[in-house]
Amino acid sequence: MQVLGWGRMVWSIGAVAWLGCIPVEAERPIAAEAPTTGDIPQSVWPEAWFRPPATASAVGLQTFRQAPVLDELVDAGELPPVAERLPDDPVVVQPFGEIGRYGGTARLFFAGESLINVPEGVLRPGPQMRLNLPNFAAKAEYLNGARTLWITLRPGHKWSDGHPVTADDYAFWFDHVLMNKELTPVVEPRFKGARIEKHDAHSFSYHFPQPMPLFVNHLAHNSSRLVMPAHFMRRYHPDFTDPAQLEREAEELGLQDWLTYFGAVNSTTDLIHFNRPVLTAYVLVSRTSTRALLRRNPYYFKVDPAGNQLPYIDSLEVQRVDSPEIMAAKASTGQVDFAGRQFMTADIPLFKRFEQNNDYSTYVWPRPYGSDVVLQFNLNHPDEGLRRIFQDVRFRRAMSLAINRDEINDIVYFGYGVPRQLTVVSASRYFEPEFATAWAEFDPVRARALFDEMGLVDRDGDGRRERFDGKPLQITLEYMIGETPKQVTLDLVSAYWREVEVNVNLKQISGTLQRIRARAGLMDMTIWHADRNADILFPIEPYWYVPTNGGWEQSQWSKWTRWYFSDGALGWEPPAQIKELIGWWEILRRTTDEEERIAMGKKILRSQAENLWALGVIGLGPHPVVVSRKLRNVPPQGYWGWDSRWTWPYYPETWYLEE
Repeated sequence: MQVLGWGRMVWSIGAVAWLGCIPVEAERPIAAEAPTTGDIPQSVWPEAWFRPPATASAVGLQTFRQAPVLDELVDAGELPPVAERLPDDPVVVQPFGEIGRYGGTARLFFAGESLINVPEGVLRPGPQMRLNLPNFAAKAEYLNGARTLWITLRPGHKWSDGHPVTADDYAFWFDHVLMNKELTPVVEPRFKGARIEKHDAHSFSYHFPQPMPLFVNHLAHNSSRLVMPAHFMRRYHPDFTDPAQLEREAEELGLQDWLTYFGAVNSTTDLIHFNRPVLTAYVLVSRTSTRALLRRNPYYFKVDPAGNQLPYIDSLEVQRVDSPEIMAAKASTGQVDFAGRQFMTADIPLFKRFEQNNDYSTYVWPRPYGSDVVLQFNLNHPDEGLRRIFQDVRFRRAMSLAINRDEINDIVYFGYGVPRQLTVVSASRYFEPEFATAWAEFDPVRARALFDEMGLVDRDGDGRRERFDGKPLQITLEYMIGETPKQVTLDLVSAYWREVEVNVNLKQISGTLQRIRARAGLMDMTIWHADRNADILFPIEPYWYVPTNGGWEQSQWSKWTRWYFSDGALGWEPPAQIKELIGWWEILRRTTDEEERIAMGKKILRSQAENLWALGVIGLGPHPVVVSRKLRNVPPQGYWGWDSRWTWPYYPETWYLEE
């Protein structure tokens, strides 16, 4: 079997480009109607961001420069010259605007620490969350019918202490953390039956019992956690150090046991700081309960087109602000250089009002969410009466038709959101326009007719419909707030439902209680925001459409999910229609045929459009991002959310401060 590496990429707009047997879909240009769909045109970003990055040898770079702040350390012999600190053939990154200048300290909030110091992995997502691009890896190759993924690392890549990054670092995490039952009592389903094989210092393979052609999506989105500095962490692991000694050291530090000790050493956010080497652009220097200081990683592996080692900014000063309101107030008075985490759509007018006076700009990035609020009825409710109602598709369709999405968009989103049914974002390969419009029009007359057809009528004239058993139809919606405008959306939605004689009481609960009750399937209904709706995550985590998530965000079918995860030993056996959904997803996640994968994804989404397993309200909502006018190379447009890892696709290592 011939395997193409990244250096031999086939590139064509609208077609499939193969990178080392990884299908990487070229991102199609977005049409002129993009503002009404929430999508961002590809043309707003550099073309280079849609291709595997060049290397120094490919562009003829032979001389490299470093930040002046490092000159003294090199002169004193405390650091080797920059060319020796970089990989053998460094990655070259094209900045959004221009070649930057070194220096300065960026002011951030704790919640936004990772927005500039992003947790990078072997692959990375593209700007529209469809591409899997190389990062630490020089090449990735699928073999053995996608049961084997061979990773080749860039030679000469180093940890922040100068120690080489090798296959041992990936094998250490896999064999001694993931497969250690004390550290990882429950292994993620994607790793069950998997193993890792080291080939040499710079290459290793993941082996799976079944085809895993979409494992690269996981690597592109969240592979920073799949590696540890083995040379450093072995010292704190009982497979390499006497367990009794580790327990004594843990006790001396006031820690519970070696597990807590190992976790503290590995953490870069704990107040007890062990100087664990990292692969990020910045290294933690000090941390208190209120502030943290990070300085540039002298071994960071990327350069700009002029040969300057990245990042440009010298230091990050991070302030802890516990209240989102105070955080917004500080940002609106110019006390931060970049911020977005914890901000809300409702903050946009505040930021816009003061941006001219306080020397910052407010960028508004769409959240790549199928719906900012996803309404979930408990289809596995323990109350048979409510379960029968919720499982009737007419009820879910009627509840959807009763929502005035256009009014919510005007009131809550200033008209910048996208009224839509829950489905993937419209830039997705799996998207069809009818998925977003299904049962999403405002038609309370039709909604009432569907309720009446079901037999849910107001028999006693009190303005509330009764259940089939004659009891009042009383629904409690339990929820926690955060990230998207959940509270005001629920206030409006519950008011619309009262207009069609369905009473839904709102009950705000804590995050802890939400998680417990969601997993147990005890709530009548609940909400969350529907992320995982761009192509980087939808195919591997179709949380809202197939009962495959063992977590708490997706809570409309906990018993069916438990049945799936236990191979039928626990939970409730789902009906044929749900088994069909699961079957389509099993094909989607295993097939190496891209056409078949897309076809299965569209079947799943068409089922959602017809059956409304969960309800959407407004998607691609506007999110405020505050950017100091001193901070350059930040693209004015981007996607803000978990799917994109917020800033990662937009190369924050190339941002710089114009003092």
